[in-house]
Amino acid sequence: MKKLITLLLLNTVLTVMLFAQDKFSKGTVLKVLEIGSSDTYYKERTDFIGKDATAVSEITKKSNGFYSGSLEFKSGRTIYFTHIKVTKSDTKPDKKSGSKNTFSGSSIPKGSRFEIIEVPESDAYHDDRDEIEGKTGTLTDAKTIDKDGYVSGTIETDDGESYYFYQVKLGKTDTKEPKDKVKKTASSDIKFVTGTIKKGTSVYVADISTDDAYYSDRHKYIGKKGKVIKSDMTMKDDGYYAGDFEYEDGSTSYFYKAKFSKDPVPAVEASNDDSSYDDDIWSWLYDDDDTDSSSDADWEAAAVDATIQPGDRIEITAVSPEDSYYSDRADYVGVKGKAGDDVEYKEDEGGYSGTFYLDNEEDPFFYLIKAVKADGTSPKKSSSSSDSDKMKKGTSVIVMDVHPDDSYYKDKSKYVRKKGKVADSMTDQGDDYYSGKIIFDDGTNAYFYKVKLSIVK
Repeated sequence: MKKLITLLLLNTVLTVMLFAQDKFSKGTVLKVLEIGSSDTYYKERTDFIGKDATAVSEITKKSNGFYSGSLEFKSGRTIYFTHIKVTKSDTKPDKKSGSKNTFSGSSIPKGSRFEIIEVPESDAYHDDRDEIEGKTGTLTDAKTIDKDGYVSGTIETDDGESYYFYQVKLGKTDTKEPKDKVKKTASSDIKFVTGTIKKGTSVYVADISTDDAYYSDRHKYIGKKGKVIKSDMTMKDDGYYAGDFEYEDGSTSYFYKAKFSKDPVPAVEASNDDSSYDDDIWSWLYDDDDTDSSSDADWEAAAVDATIQPGDRIEITAVSPEDSYYSDRADYVGVKGKAGDDVEYKEDEGGYSGTFYLDNEEDPFFYLIKAVKADGTSPKKSSSSSDSDKMKKGTSVIVMDVHPDDSYYKDKSKYVRKKGKVADSMTDQGDDYYSGKIIFDDGTNAYFYKVKLSIVK
């Protein structure tokens, strides 16, 4: 009988011990044994296996034997693992451990001092994490903490840098804001729009990326109010948007990478880096009434055909002084091409606005130009065309447009200007549109029904 009782007690103790291993409490020092292949940090497993770390959250065991939770390593790096195997370590907790603990609760208040402790693989800045992790700063607005302990949005660090994170983990720091911190400009207080911006929504242009063609003239656009046109804009991982935008003065832009705000945004001054800077500061030498009169006269005298329809062959006869391409008009007047689907005649202005696909392989969106119908002969085929009705497998291409009939049209902004290669072959659907599969440089792919492409040399 005594033996039976002893065995029952032993079984109970073993059961309790096994159950206890289903989770480790916060503050427990653990040794990393293995990282599952499905974990985000699997590729970096050699940096962690065999090392001790402190649990900064409860470490919970999954049904497959792996654990999930956040661990802080002696280097100060804190990581949330989804599939990791650990065991309790004999090492005692470091008394200094916790100086970089993550924030608790559901949000971090404005004005909190922080240290960037993790830039996950899901964020666009992941490749630069060695330069970013460890930087400190002060929050300029409150941040909401998601279920995995990450926050998102604009983060400014003490060295004057500003980042827009899709996901980043912040930790507490005892450091104080340096006295010689780079002074913030008024633009640092801008509240950028996030999420999807619906067609017709009125917003202010708040920032333009250096990757965008409008960057050199950003002083002309930042601070201007307008609305999203043609289709909704969806935020990219880096916080920027792409799409068509119409200003209150009627002019338009197609942004590749721009940010917007619902609140008024201060204008920025032209810098020495702007391509038009020299022209602006020296314009008083030649900008007189005669020049303006000459410009107006050239515009008024130019021929225009008011019957041009989308798809028609055209020849540009004049570029309006109100058009952003006016300073480069010599590159366009006399050039032939084809009117795009969005081209329309503005009777009160006496000219056309819209996208024109030119024979010089450019496809500018003009605010206002004059044009006449060109001869019916087809232009000489350029490198963007194929000698057959198909683009061959492996051809490097860039997406120029997505047809409204294509299922990807609603996500047009994600694909226009994106580079990739033809997977098998692209079949000509007419009007310069192709169907087929493209494998993009970022590893994603899409099968288009009607997409307009340009071959990359």
